[in-house]
Amino acid sequence: MMKDVIEQLHGRILGAEPGQALEQARLYGALLWAVDLGIYEAAALERHLVAQCVGLVTVPVASGTSRGCLHVVSEPYMQGGHTRLMERLAHMHEGPVDLLVARSAKPQVIERLNGYFAHIEVARGDDPCTRLQSIVDTLSQYDKVVLHIHPDDIITTVACGVLKQQRGAAVTVYFVNHADHVFSFGASVADVYFEISAYGHHLDKKKHLTCQKSFLAIPIETSGAKVPDAAPTHERIKVFSAASAAKYKPHGGLDMRPSITAILDRFPNAECWIIGANPLTNTWWWAVKLRYPTRFFIRRHLPYKDYLAFAEKADFYLDSYPIPGGTAFAEQLLKGRRCVGLVAPIQGYSPADSLKVAGVDQLLASIDQPQPIAPVVEAVQQVNSVEAVKARYLACIERGEYSENQLAAMLPWSGNLDFMKPTGKVTSMIPADVFDALCRMDTKLALRVLLSYAWVPRLKILIKVTLLRLAKFAKARG
Repeated sequence: MMKDVIEQLHGRILGAEPGQALEQARLYGALLWAVDLGIYEAAALERHLVAQCVGLVTVPVASGTSRGCLHVVSEPYMQGGHTRLMERLAHMHEGPVDLLVARSAKPQVIERLNGYFAHIEVARGDDPCTRLQSIVDTLSQYDKVVLHIHPDDIITTVACGVLKQQRGAAVTVYFVNHADHVFSFGASVADVYFEISAYGHHLDKKKHLTCQKSFLAIPIETSGAKVPDAAPTHERIKVFSAASAAKYKPHGGLDMRPSITAILDRFPNAECWIIGANPLTNTWWWAVKLRYPTRFFIRRHLPYKDYLAFAEKADFYLDSYPIPGGTAFAEQLLKGRRCVGLVAPIQGYSPADSLKVAGVDQLLASIDQPQPIAPVVEAVQQVNSVEAVKARYLACIERGEYSENQLAAMLPWSGNLDFMKPTGKVTSMIPADVFDALCRMDTKLALRVLLSYAWVPRLKILIKVTLLRLAKFAKARG
């Protein structure tokens, strides 16, 4: 049913006037971002929208001097890997660079970003066409544009397309593929597609990309790297894992609970901690907690200082499963933790993945008889160190040199690109504002989206939209 909704929405976009088409395309991108339907790019739709909008936008006449390189972000955040990667890339430039925020940013986030960018501009405009013009006005002052956009940011994508249609090779667009495991706009306007993982490298084969590709990797601070001790140093083995709750949710027949119970059964002196899960709503953990009330612990959140102190006392870091924690696994390895985990369908974010094993028995063996770590630490430094990523990034940005994907070359591929596709009713949540906008655009279409969901997420969507509308109503009344 969701695929039918997507096809119907696609048809509406093609027949709509530019302002409506841009808003409908945002909803189209947001739905595909949230729900894996095997559609990972929309280059043809992007080109259609560029052709529609090119006559509505005025591209300023090129001046004799360019302001150099501009980074563009849809919406930056105080936390999370997306904004952190952008900050690190900005710091790698030899000279100052600027930032354009295409949507919005909280004042405290702008204050933080002032430490990374010489000048920050926020796009203006309450309607899509006005915002499009604002973005084009800023982009036109630069000859290099580095995109860190959200997967549904069609307005920035179209702005780049309009500018490239006018300026051609005078402007180069670099697309940092942050969300490399899901759909994203941007395929038609990128001159260079930056890869950050082996998983994204393999998924990109399903896209119709005509641009150059170059490998970056996610940078990790490796200057204080430690090689973990050969055996646990504490009388009681402490195993911990930290990730967002959704990464632990059983899916597609894959489940982390057998690993936890096997560890606690095999090692009577062990205790396991899950940081980031919700002990109240993540009901799949309840049976494990009841079985091991004094050795299995769940914490929804730990303040960062407490988290660091807690990690320092742990013996083993167990990566989240069935969805891994990305570079968190490698970061814990470099801090001296013994790292263990199961090979996940989504994989290939650092050489530390080579420490993961296929089954629970092998997992127990990797705790009992730890693998040699020094070669893995060295490989992480070669691929993911800030210095290595900087060298690859500047080689591409400044000299037009492209790097092969080292992770795809060194890690055996056993991933499943279809893992997140729904096999029955949809369970992956869409944002409340997206569903609210769908309701206002076409009630019948919104109802079809809602009916494609399983009962629990369906109720969650209705509750969140109700709360959103109440908040808007309260704000409107002052």
